[in-house]
Amino acid sequence: MNLLRFLYIFVLLFISSSTHANIIDEIVVTGNKNKSQILDISGNISFVDIEEIKFISPHNPSEVLNRTPGVFVSMGSGQEHLTSIRSPILSGGAGAGSFLYLEDGIPLRSPGFANVNGLMDSIIEIGERTEIIRGPGSVLYGSNAIHGLINVITEKEETEDSKLLNLHLMKHEFTFDSSIYHKLSNSNLLFNFFWREDNGHSHNHDEEGHGMDGHMGMDKKDPDQPHYGQQKFLLRWDASKNSKDYIFSISGTNLNQETMGYIKGYQAYKHESKRHMNPDPEAFRDTFNFRSHFKIIQQLENASVSLTPYVRYAEMDFRMHFLPGKPLEKNSHKSIGVQTLYQRPFNNHFLTFGIDTELTEGELSENQTAPDVSFGPRLAYPNGRHYDYNIDSIILAAFLNIEWQISENTMLVTGIRGEKVEYDYKTNITPGTRGRIQVSPDRKDNFTDFSPKLAINHKLTQKLSLFANYSRGNRAPQTTDLYRIQSKQIPGGANSEKMESFEIGLRGSLENLSLELVGFNMKKENYFFRDSQGFNVENGKTTHEGFEIGYLLEIAEIFHIEGSASYAEHKYDFNHTPNGIKSGYQIDSAPELLANTRFIFIPKDNVRFELEWGKIDSYPVDERNAHFYKGHNVFTLRGKWPINKNFNVGFLVNNVTNEKYATRADYAFGNYRYFVGHQRMFHLMLEAKF
Repeated sequence: MNLLRFLYIFVLLFISSSTHANIIDEIVVTGNKNKSQILDISGNISFVDIEEIKFISPHNPSEVLNRTPGVFVSMGSGQEHLTSIRSPILSGGAGAGSFLYLEDGIPLRSPGFANVNGLMDSIIEIGERTEIIRGPGSVLYGSNAIHGLINVITEKEETEDSKLLNLHLMKHEFTFDSSIYHKLSNSNLLFNFFWREDNGHSHNHDEEGHGMDGHMGMDKKDPDQPHYGQQKFLLRWDASKNSKDYIFSISGTNLNQETMGYIKGYQAYKHESKRHMNPDPEAFRDTFNFRSHFKIIQQLENASVSLTPYVRYAEMDFRMHFLPGKPLEKNSHKSIGVQTLYQRPFNNHFLTFGIDTELTEGELSENQTAPDVSFGPRLAYPNGRHYDYNIDSIILAAFLNIEWQISENTMLVTGIRGEKVEYDYKTNITPGTRGRIQVSPDRKDNFTDFSPKLAINHKLTQKLSLFANYSRGNRAPQTTDLYRIQSKQIPGGANSEKMESFEIGLRGSLENLSLELVGFNMKKENYFFRDSQGFNVENGKTTHEGFEIGYLLEIAEIFHIEGSASYAEHKYDFNHTPNGIKSGYQIDSAPELLANTRFIFIPKDNVRFELEWGKIDSYPVDERNAHFYKGHNVFTLRGKWPINKNFNVGFLVNNVTNEKYATRADYAFGNYRYFVGHQRMFHLMLEAKF
């Protein structure tokens, strides 16, 4: 690592920090499937609570998650996004199965059917807390938690009834959310509803608000037609009777979105005329996701047992505007599963044992109405059905985790998970190869993976702990890795990705400073990804190493500085001649430096102003490291204060300096491609409490 970069990040540490400095030893988290003080956790974990989320008033998940160390969510159009946690910005199959998105510990999608835009399905805006674990989390949470996981917690603990209404207004968008919490003698009832409408903000309208190249016959002089609408809801019931606890939850999301495509050309995001263009006005993305679970917790004399059956349904239709020929994909899956958990303290140890099982029926079709010969007849995306198949999936897993209190201040954690995934694939069209497309004949595939973990946590003082963690993450191939294949692939040729990870860190508080500092080294095998020409690459190898900082500095009672910074190198560890990959090359779409700094002014209770500085370093946008995006700095100003005891008002100014930048950049099919960052915009927020 470059010394100057190290010094730069170290300086950022002292001009950016974490708002919970004075109470870090009191924070209770669930990253180990058991409520624990954060100083006792033998690994890294970040969290954002509901108060912080309400203050941020996010348009998309990136505004919440990019405040945490080592995380970069790159936004596209509307709610489209790609996630990075200790990783490059992973697209295609690589992104779909590298991160696990959960709600109360239950995956939002079946592991083999993950969505690269999976945060669309989350209720992060209305959950009570969001936890982020960086690095492999497979031992406790299973497949897809290879680079990390994001878990939305919905548990709410209030002492009295409450009602909350929030309204967020801006030039092209409004957001409304409400919650009702009702407390009874032995039960609690919570209902949350979230609704967002956007009529052009995500599509970079011109200064007059006129749409450019309207979609599906839209009049481009009609600024009022919505470009996307999104709804989310949560209904949760908690009850206790005798020695049993009951939790019943229903939640879901719906998104209807007209999608803006990439603009093309070197630094096109700087050109005023190109910034307002929509080169793919026919593109869209519609998603619907519904899930429910019923959890029963039986308290025994010296242990607890929980049983959590759940159901899930997810569907998505979208125009694949990023591919030549722009085919239409439709996919859906429905699942039923059960999680069981046994937890028991004994002597100075704590044992957690669990069994997870899930059955899923899924389907996918891809159809193109017109031929595309961009790469010549032999490599064309032909018109007609590319893929049309059904899949039955079975997942069975068992895990054991033991926390050993080996001394008063030292805890050792050992764990292992075994997981078996089976797919039964059946095609509805004739097998064979056409252009780039290969339809596999019917087949069955199964994968068995083991994920070990060994960690240690040592308290140096009551407010400072040192931890080290070795773990392995596994990712069974996605169904699209195996069955949506290309002409040069072998059916069933993808293998389970494996990640070996080691990290060491320091966490705690010293006087007015709260700090978490973590260094990590990760090696991945069987890396599956799509190159810049749209070809799938199987069984690659990569390395990922760096360090992360999260902190809060309380300069005065009314002035805090908080934030995060990370420096990491993500490199290919293999050679691949067809697309020019050489061992040691930086993985494309992998900024080495990420930083987020918030200057916070709190003049009195319930009044807060914040200036946020987000920095993204330059990064290569192709595998050959021949093309680069220069990076950017974006400033955001927020404020919130009470009008009276029941009403709060706030404001947001995003992109204060009106920086011309790209939220996402890559180089594919011979072109620079960019999603344009938003211009400066003013937002008004209103909040009512009853």
